[in-house]
Amino acid sequence: MTNLYRVLLVAIVLVFGHTIVKANAEVDSLSAMEKKMAKLLADSKVSAQLFLGYRYHSAVGESHNEFAIKRGYITFSKNITPYLSGRITPDITVDQEGDGEGDVEMRLKYCFAEFKHPTRQGFFTEPSILIGQIYTPFIEYEEKINRYRVEGEHFLDRINQVSSADFGVAITSLIGGKMDEDYQKRVNNSHAGRYGSLALGVYNGGGYNALEKNDSKTFQWRLTLRPLHNHLPGLQVSFIGALGKGNTVESPQWNLYAGFLSYENEFFVLTAQRYQAVGDLAGRYIDPTGNALKNRGHSFFSECKLFNKKISFFARYDHSETYDTTNPTYSTQYILGMAYHIQGKTKVILDYNYLDNNQGNPMPDRGIFEVMLELAF
Repeated sequence: MTNLYRVLLVAIVLVFGHTIVKANAEVDSLSAMEKKMAKLLADSKVSAQLFLGYRYHSAVGESHNEFAIKRGYITFSKNITPYLSGRITPDITVDQEGDGEGDVEMRLKYCFAEFKHPTRQGFFTEPSILIGQIYTPFIEYEEKINRYRVEGEHFLDRINQVSSADFGVAITSLIGGKMDEDYQKRVNNSHAGRYGSLALGVYNGGGYNALEKNDSKTFQWRLTLRPLHNHLPGLQVSFIGALGKGNTVESPQWNLYAGFLSYENEFFVLTAQRYQAVGDLAGRYIDPTGNALKNRGHSFFSECKLFNKKISFFARYDHSETYDTTNPTYSTQYILGMAYHIQGKTKVILDYNYLDNNQGNPMPDRGIFEVMLELAF
């Protein structure tokens, strides 16, 4: 019996010894994996921005209501070196047409590499070069001033004059150093160049959500000046443009020129813009012979912040006209709303949006009342 006990004891020791060695190996392996993940995620950032809520639509002879997901952005960005970073942002949306109508789908909004000089403080401050599916010069700038993209597209984006993103290459820079930290903290730290900022690039021209249908490329730019940075630091004047062709096989002309005036302080924001163009981004503003039509318009936006900036009231007015001797059209949009700011960019908004079109416009008049949550984390 003594020999049997000895054999059993040796067997138990061997089994437990093997188990302990195996467990230690797994722990070492897990530790190595954790180290690799930590190294991968170093200098990385993951964020999300979701537009969720309830909408009531009314138009001539019909109405409907829905709980909706307007947009869902998930962004992963990483600093690879101090001078090179990358970003990828899928865009979750609901397909509005075609065989997949009603499907919740994911597509890419941004996917680019950025070469930057974050420490340069000369006349051209913190310059960068972006390559890939990138933001266009103006809409990304406007969204940092009018922070209500949750309500809907900004003016020039909504009327198909510019897209918010496209495939291309661009150069950006602040001008003349940066605004002081107090201004950036209290008012706005985006595009906070002391004398202004600029962005210019060459793009496919069809926008991030369309296939390229011709070989032409589009040159787009934004030049922003801060003329009274010592006395009225929130005042900025921007000059915007695009030269190219509409995104169709026929490639009608598309030339856009616009001006944008904005003023920001802690408690209110005011903007005004006016554009004049021949044709449009999508190549739809054409006459029966295929020639691009002249069009123009203007937009005004205001926001007032109250109660320690927890409550905001905002309003917007858009108007655009297309010159066509046989069928002139116009479109006017009115937006009124209020917002409760929960924390950071997260807020709840209640707004009413009314679109008024003339009889020649193929789009019907319609009104939308909505309660939306912008969830940012």
